[in-house]
Amino acid sequence: MTRILHISDLHFGAEDPALTDALLETAARLKPDVTAAAGDFTQYGRRREFAAAAAFFDALPGPVVAAPGNHDTPYLDVFARAVRPWRRFEAALGGAMTPGWRGSGAGVEALHTARGLQARLDWSLGRARTSHVRDAARRLSDVDGVRVVACHHPLIAPGGSRGRARTAGGERGAALLAEGGVDLVLTGHLHQVFALPLERADGRTSWFVGAGTALSRRVRGEPAGFNVIDVEDEAAVMRVYEARGARFEPAGERTLSFRGEETRP
Repeated sequence: MTRILHISDLHFGAEDPALTDALLETAARLKPDVTAAAGDFTQYGRRREFAAAAAFFDALPGPVVAAPGNHDTPYLDVFARAVRPWRRFEAALGGAMTPGWRGSGAGVEALHTARGLQARLDWSLGRARTSHVRDAARRLSDVDGVRVVACHHPLIAPGGSRGRARTAGGERGAALLAEGGVDLVLTGHLHQVFALPLERADGRTSWFVGAGTALSRRVRGEPAGFNVIDVEDEAAVMRVYEARGARFEPAGERTLSFRGEETRP
């Protein structure tokens, strides 16, 4: 079994310090094999926010595979967003992250869906480039087990590709990842927990899973929280943890079958 801690939307600079300590304590107790961190680690892409995020990642047990979010650029510096949007992200967090991870029964890779600038009014929205999606699936081709991709923006979402879930190329990207044999796609951005299946031609099911905001006070109708996913060959057990006061507690469980529909205990 492989245990994955799925966190997203930490938003250092707008975080709840009590939840930061609570998440580190809970993670130490849960002992994940790897953390999949799905973007928006800072609020405005400031250096002090990245420093806080780096310290947090260093304190987590085990390796961290991370993809940046739309908040992880210099949010108020349009020039930097245009010419070097990820310089601070890479400088601050490069030493705290691993570009990919392999365990005995699973592998994890990151997919970048955030952009510094875009030719549309809402720069917070994601874009899944076909070449990047195919490369993420290709990098996992050596994994003899469950293949996992972490990215910030949802490729498919409850209610379809509307509102904040309007990820350009998202539905095509989801289909390509499924076609490439990716079993789990772990995302954030919406501050919403979900698990959506996509049936594959090989008879397996790919799952697209969203996490709530882990630490931010900027909740969107759901409490702060994260997912813990225990992965085996045929299924993953997804446990949702929610903030209750200054601690995290289990708030639900789903079994995601890779060979059929979701089952619930």
